[in-house]
Amino acid sequence: MLPFLLLLLLVACQSGAPSLSVSLAGNLIESDLYPAASSQAAGWQIGFDRRLEPKEDVRQIASLANWLTHQTGLPISVYVSHNDGRTIVDDLCDGDVALAAVGTVSYLQAHDLCGARILVRGRNGDGNDTYRAAIVVPADSPLQNVADLRQHTFVFGAPNSTQGHLIPRLMLQEAGVALEELRAYSFSGSHTAAANAVASGRYEAGALQDTLARELAQRGLVRVLAYSGFYPASGIIAGPDVPEKTVALIQQALLTLDPAGRDAAALYQWERSEMPLGFVLASDEDYETLRHVARTVGLLEP
Repeated sequence: MLPFLLLLLLVACQSGAPSLSVSLAGNLIESDLYPAASSQAAGWQIGFDRRLEPKEDVRQIASLANWLTHQTGLPISVYVSHNDGRTIVDDLCDGDVALAAVGTVSYLQAHDLCGARILVRGRNGDGNDTYRAAIVVPADSPLQNVADLRQHTFVFGAPNSTQGHLIPRLMLQEAGVALEELRAYSFSGSHTAAANAVASGRYEAGALQDTLARELAQRGLVRVLAYSGFYPASGIIAGPDVPEKTVALIQQALLTLDPAGRDAAALYQWERSEMPLGFVLASDEDYETLRHVARTVGLLEP
């Protein structure tokens, strides 16, 4: 179970009814945050897609970077872009980072834009190298299926998120619901922000990663309206200019990672990641189905 700290704050809605706000940042200690690495630092930098609270994302990836340094002998550090207008795809293709922990959309975009390579993809808590998305509603919502979402408000995660945008778009399509048929929709920027928006009642439905959706549903904060099918999980990718020998060394190390066993102490709350049981070898061909979907919804060039 994901060890989230959920702070329940009652605030007044315009209607006068209470709404629920979920915060996942209360357990962070500022001094524990790994420092962001400069793009000018020596060695190799690893970036990441946003998933949870930014500090938690940094701490997780920084612990992986430190583990990789010890395993490979290569100086690897976490990189955080300070430009809000940039994405991890920009950072990778511009050479600011050599590696990145990303979802499918970011990988597909980086592959198309600059020839980024997929090295490994993650194994979930069941040991599978696939994941799924969930559409959730407030716990007391009358909505019963995805088709009921017409003329209701909907919140996605980040535009480049696979579980927070791409797969939920497919779920809406399969239910015959076009974006134009929603009363309104927006992008929250992360899974936790989308969870807050739905749990607080500010949106009538939203898209989440399956693990977070299940955790919040067990706590009675949301209800899962539907799960998607299973698709290739998030992974680690390398930029086009990383030498083949370096890629091979890092890939080999990642395939030996044992987060639930001998390497658990070296990693920061890795059970909360999308890769809690480590990695398997991945190839570009694994992502053909989602590549087609990404093109149909406009996330990739035709």
